[in-house]
Amino acid sequence: MPGQIKIDDGAGRYTILTNGGSLGSDKTITIPNTTGTMALTSDIPAGGGITGIDQWRVTADVTSTGDITANLAQNGYTNVGLLGSAMTQSSGIFTFPTTGMWLVKFQGTIRTEASASYGVVDIKSTANNSAYTVVSTLIGYGESAYYTKTLSCEAILDIADLANDKVKFTFTEGGTSKIDVDGDHANFIFIRLADT
Repeated sequence: MPGQIKIDDGAGRYTILTNGGSLGSDKTITIPNTTGTMALTSDIPAGGGITGIDQWRVTADVTSTGDITANLAQNGYTNVGLLGSAMTQSSGIFTFPTTGMWLVKFQGTIRTEASASYGVVDIKSTANNSAYTVVSTLIGYGESAYYTKTLSCEAILDIADLANDKVKFTFTEGGTSKIDVDGDHANFIFIRLADT
């Protein structure tokens, strides 16, 4: 007698039976001319496929040109969550916890003290843990003295080698006045979107 597909309880749940009863440990179903594999509920990642989310911040204003290397902390504000393993950083160089396609985003407030001023933030990545390339950038111009502007930039990175594929952020100030990346309002966001 061939196997059967039985509507179990009218609630959309199905039971697949064979001559020996339950399908048991065999989870492969063959349809004429094609073969497909069923995924168990436990095999489907939580969050619709997103398996990693982490957020960091700067705890003090960044006031000088160069890599953002200090005053970095994982965001611990109320209800700010972590999914999967956390990012790690050393002197502003961020290491990913798992391979995959990652969305990397900077969002921050740039403050200028003169209309001739500007501030630039770059996201830079490396594939050899040495030479960094700009993959996304933002620039904020001062339109008046003591002008504040919230800006963001982002990139999707293919992280295939955890030892060599890394990312960092750089701030550049220009003009005649100091420009700050406003501490506690600058966030570095990392979201793992899919497998690489």
